[in-house]
Amino acid sequence: KEFQRLRRIRQLGVGHLVYPGAEHSRFTHSLGVFNFARRIIDKLLCRHWDDPDIYEELKRNTDAITAAALLHDVGHGPFSHVFERVFREEGGDVKTHDEWTCDILRDTQSELHQRLAEVDGVTVDEVCGLISDSAPGPRQPYLKDIVSSQLDADRMDYLLRDSLMTGSRYGQFDSEWILNALVIAEPPLGAPPVKKLCLDARKGTGAIEGLLFARLLMYTYVYGHKAVRAYEAELIQTLRLALTLKDQLPPDTPEPVRKLLEGEGKLSINDYLMLDDDVVWWALRGWAAWDGNVPGNEQDGRSLARHALRLVRRHQPWATVKLDENQFIRAGKFVKNLENECNPLRFECFIDRFEDLPYKDYRYLRHEESDEEQAFYREIFIVDSGNPPKRLSELAANSPVLSALMTEREVCRFHYDREKKKDFSGLLA
Repeated sequence: KEFQRLRRIRQLGVGHLVYPGAEHSRFTHSLGVFNFARRIIDKLLCRHWDDPDIYEELKRNTDAITAAALLHDVGHGPFSHVFERVFREEGGDVKTHDEWTCDILRDTQSELHQRLAEVDGVTVDEVCGLISDSAPGPRQPYLKDIVSSQLDADRMDYLLRDSLMTGSRYGQFDSEWILNALVIAEPPLGAPPVKKLCLDARKGTGAIEGLLFARLLMYTYVYGHKAVRAYEAELIQTLRLALTLKDQLPPDTPEPVRKLLEGEGKLSINDYLMLDDDVVWWALRGWAAWDGNVPGNEQDGRSLARHALRLVRRHQPWATVKLDENQFIRAGKFVKNLENECNPLRFECFIDRFEDLPYKDYRYLRHEESDEEQAFYREIFIVDSGNPPKRLSELAANSPVLSALMTEREVCRFHYDREKKKDFSGLLA
């Protein structure tokens, strides 16, 4: 049942309000990741059939890898990644979807835990170690690379699937060429040495540039589309507004949503699993039909009804203004003042910093990782003519494409309700 719940969680959150074809779910994506992982394993088995260590290790871990690929998104909340931003940016201690996934798999009452227990040679801890960085991973990194890396089955599926379903061509890349170029090799670091999932330079350099470039374009023009981000901003502010009214919401508010707001994002596993897109949309529909009659707080009550109606009826998204760095700082101070004053306008706008780095090289990863070796291994490696594998970033000097892909991109925006334009005129001038 925990896996079937993913049928009711859209892959792109509210992206379907901008791209009408984007009705696909986390369920179909998970099947796609499972398929890619299985095909990667088959290709590697064929390529390394004469290396008993790799061949036997892959065969021994196949069930764990494919289980991790299939179940990696079980912990997603309603509207996918948008859900995590509602409470996290409010300072709440909210788990990531990876942490929820591992909690659900470890819960002895969950059906997934019980089914995994029936699979010989597979443990829940092994599966969690392949999915999340918060759990100990396998001794050989290449096993986890198949499921969670910068060259994994997850990325291969979501780029192609999201591109297809949105009707864009930005996410297209040659996945077949990459599959045929995969190889396992030992980077020149570590004692004892470990094995990584690599690409054969004779086949794969251009193809990996294509994958990374596809990721850049999808993040720029689909995931970061200003209308998508504006709808996300309004949904986040609607739920935050409901949070202030959690004790005064209409009685027909679904119980799972009520518990979510009362706990400010902290829930038991059973209560969390009751949440999906359908339940939250049901709450929004109820709020949209509500008269907003809240004794002593009619303004927020009516505002919540208006927000919900806009989302349910798919009204025009909030207006968006792109900000430079100085404007971003000024907007931040403006919104902070609204929050400090508990001004109702704080729910009519949203500051949005959208950041993306298509390829994370060692220098960037070193800031994220306390372990220098782990940062080193998180890069993609290229094997060329029997020489030791090289990090992809080492090839950037001879590739303008790779150099561009290692440049961080940031877009700052201010989203606001068009009907309140006069209230924000001073900031927008």
